[in-house]
Amino acid sequence: MKLHRKSQLLIVVSTLLVVVVFAAISLVSYRSYSLNALQRQAQMGAEMVRLTVTHEMTEGNPEHKLPYMENLLGIPGLEGARIIPAQAVIDQMGSKVVGLKGEVTDVEKSVLATGQEQQQLIQGDRIRFIYSIPYVASSRGYTNCLNCHDAAEGDVLGVVSLNMDVTQQYDEAIRNTIAIALLFVLFAIVLAVALRRFLSPVEHATAELNNTVAMAEEGDFSGRMIRRSSDEIGDIAERTNHLMEVLDNSIGSITKDLDTLTGHRQIAERENLLHTTVSVVHTMAMVSQFKQIIENDRTLEDVYSRLQQLLEQHLHFSRYSFYEVSNSRNRLHAVFTGGLPEEMDLWCKKDVILNCDFCRAKRTAMITNSYDAENICPSFAGRNAEDGLYHLCLPMMLSGSVGGVLQVVYSEEEKRMVISELPVLQSFMDEAAPVIETKRLMQSLRESSLRDPMTNLYNRRFLEEHLETVTSGVLRRNSTIGILMCDLDHFKHVNDTYGHDVGDDVLKGACEVMRKTLREADLLVRFGGEEFLALLIDADAEGGMISGERIRKAMEEHSFKTPKGPLTKTMSLGLSVYPNDNDDFWECAKLADIALYQAKDTGRNQVIRYQDGMTSEE
Repeated sequence: MKLHRKSQLLIVVSTLLVVVVFAAISLVSYRSYSLNALQRQAQMGAEMVRLTVTHEMTEGNPEHKLPYMENLLGIPGLEGARIIPAQAVIDQMGSKVVGLKGEVTDVEKSVLATGQEQQQLIQGDRIRFIYSIPYVASSRGYTNCLNCHDAAEGDVLGVVSLNMDVTQQYDEAIRNTIAIALLFVLFAIVLAVALRRFLSPVEHATAELNNTVAMAEEGDFSGRMIRRSSDEIGDIAERTNHLMEVLDNSIGSITKDLDTLTGHRQIAERENLLHTTVSVVHTMAMVSQFKQIIENDRTLEDVYSRLQQLLEQHLHFSRYSFYEVSNSRNRLHAVFTGGLPEEMDLWCKKDVILNCDFCRAKRTAMITNSYDAENICPSFAGRNAEDGLYHLCLPMMLSGSVGGVLQVVYSEEEKRMVISELPVLQSFMDEAAPVIETKRLMQSLRESSLRDPMTNLYNRRFLEEHLETVTSGVLRRNSTIGILMCDLDHFKHVNDTYGHDVGDDVLKGACEVMRKTLREADLLVRFGGEEFLALLIDADAEGGMISGERIRKAMEEHSFKTPKGPLTKTMSLGLSVYPNDNDDFWECAKLADIALYQAKDTGRNQVIRYQDGMTSEE
């Protein structure tokens, strides 16, 4: 209920309550006062009758009471008076008892029986007041009732009953009560006016304060209150206006620059600017914190892992994918996915993996949303996975081109949530982009430092950094590593005869031959010059010899194409087994090198297993 209606209700109720209470009090008081006055008047008349009768009876003139009773009826308002003797008096006096007219009433009988005075107010056409008192035998005073009556002290000898017409007094009481009630109504009206004047500033101040606060909740701080009094209400109005001015000069100015602060029109166009400001500041704080965390992450994989946690735990997306874009190879690489059905590998068709131009978001560098156009990207494969699934793809810009694509897959029920979180997601993507670009560049530089630039094989530095990881896994499995040291026979002759360009081509071709021959789990390293080191994971001496012989034979059968015609080369290989030959990996590598030189010294184009006692010229 509004304050205005509450105040009106208060005034009306309080006015009626005052009138009713005062009128009730007046009626009760006036009635009580009137009854008391009538009682005293009737009591006085009845007592006079009793004394007169007693006196006449003492003088021996019982009949003299009749003229007195008739004169008593001449008193204004007194309609009747009579004496009702008790049955004992009638029995004693007989015919001497006179003056009884009419039947004895129940009230009079009650007085005769109890000896207690009683009164009765009878309302009809006329209002009558009947008062009856007992005539009690007494031997005290100047009269002695016991001289004439056969009665004991305190016996009821009769009843003196007066009948009074109080219609005029009743009407006068009604008129007086109405007059008093009118006075109370006038007083209530004055009270209502006073309350109205007192509550009016409070109502206006409350309404203006409510309107001002409502506007402030919507981000509009232009609302002001009018100071109508110099009391506390006026102070509230003045302080509220000052607060609105402060908010208008601070938060109000921020809301005008939301586009600049966020760079996303979707956020700036929300209806509640105050909530928008709070949301933007909160989002910016989270985005800034997210950026600081991923900047200190060690690897690019850690950054991607945090991005995936953000999608699931903060934004509550259950279906998603993130693709890395390789512009040089024109391919996409799925870094992580979520919510895929069991029968699907990706939310997109595999064509986009082999040719990233099939991805609309990558090709156009614009947000792609299938809710706006159902078939906007034909490469989306999740349309038939569940009924009513849509996809939203956000390109991540790295160095002026698309370096990644974030894909969110959602249902009809999740549409509003996805659209509302899109600006937040875009903010995280924008902040994560330079960090991901830096991490990718560092990873690329690190990869290049760990690879041989000509053959693209890992170099000795890579082996030094990752050796512990490789050997610890083998030792944990209680397995072995076959170490093959490989060297092209008479490679210097190629450089001297055909030139270094042909020599480089031969080295590249030899790498391809060895790659195709080795298993996926094996590791091939360019150890230096024309020398290569192959790590045969989980291979013993027998398996190492088989792999080495396979490499030797493939190299012997391979023909290198040169400007001067086909060229064939052979390869010598030395084998050792870690940790069987030595529990130090590098010592095992030296033993494989000794076996290699043994192969060269004994005719080349062969694989020799290291045996105790072998030596080599260093």
